[in-house]
Amino acid sequence: MVSLDNIRDLSEGSRLKRFFAHPVRYIRAITHRLFFYRWTKKEWAVISPTFYGHSMHLLLPSSTDIYLTGGKSNPSEIRLARFMIQNIKTDDNFLDVGAHYGYFSLLAAYLTGQSGRVVSFEAAPVTYSVLERNAAGIKQMSCFNCIVADTESVHKFYIFPNLYSEYNTMLPEQFDSAQWIDSNKPEEHDIKSVKLDNFFKRQNFYPDIIKIDVEGAEYQVISGMLSYLKSSDVIVAMEFLSADRHNEGHLKAAHLLFDLGYEAHSILETAALKKIECLEDYFAESEFDSDNIIFRKS
Repeated sequence: MVSLDNIRDLSEGSRLKRFFAHPVRYIRAITHRLFFYRWTKKEWAVISPTFYGHSMHLLLPSSTDIYLTGGKSNPSEIRLARFMIQNIKTDDNFLDVGAHYGYFSLLAAYLTGQSGRVVSFEAAPVTYSVLERNAAGIKQMSCFNCIVADTESVHKFYIFPNLYSEYNTMLPEQFDSAQWIDSNKPEEHDIKSVKLDNFFKRQNFYPDIIKIDVEGAEYQVISGMLSYLKSSDVIVAMEFLSADRHNEGHLKAAHLLFDLGYEAHSILETAALKKIECLEDYFAESEFDSDNIIFRKS
């Protein structure tokens, strides 16, 4: 079984290194992406092992990094996985808002064991169908096909072709200047939403750690669980973008958390946390265009 160190080494290495690690997978994945997918926009269903031992259903070319390395290979995602390994305990409850195919949800389920609970939200129907297959047979894991917001109603949700499916969003205008958008227009869908304060009471589910990755709708997610955030010491792991990637929703969400006594932290390579005094300065100095930020009460 590969480790997070293996994933990091492969992601930082050359294409040749990734080829020799898994030559057959590499040829199949790259050929599909460069030729078949480019002309047809048809995804390819595969099953891939992960570094924590659970095989995942995937639709390529999205999540090609998992197929080739055994895990999410962005440095921020590697550090988040390390943080989860060190901080999720048996019996914990984990909430994944914007689960995609369930990579972090499955890792959490592995860490909590059957005595814990993992709840995963994914709004895009096709992506959700893959998440549901990945959760099959895992008793501690429950999946919901809906948007997480600050109201319980129906929202417009915009779904991109597979290669950009991790950018599915309620706020597509943030990608208007992206080079890829003209040839990858999203489809508009009407999808029901849930408000987490209501959901927690209905499900009798109260998370210890919450992961949020919702492409600009972070403020709505946080706004919908203010009661729980006020009354608990839950840890929030939120993907955060730099200013040049339209981080207005992230900043508004962060200020809601600050008002509740939370502090922002970066995840170091060791999975230890370092307090961030100013998020804008942190991204300017680090030159990251995105990072997973940990919010916890002081």
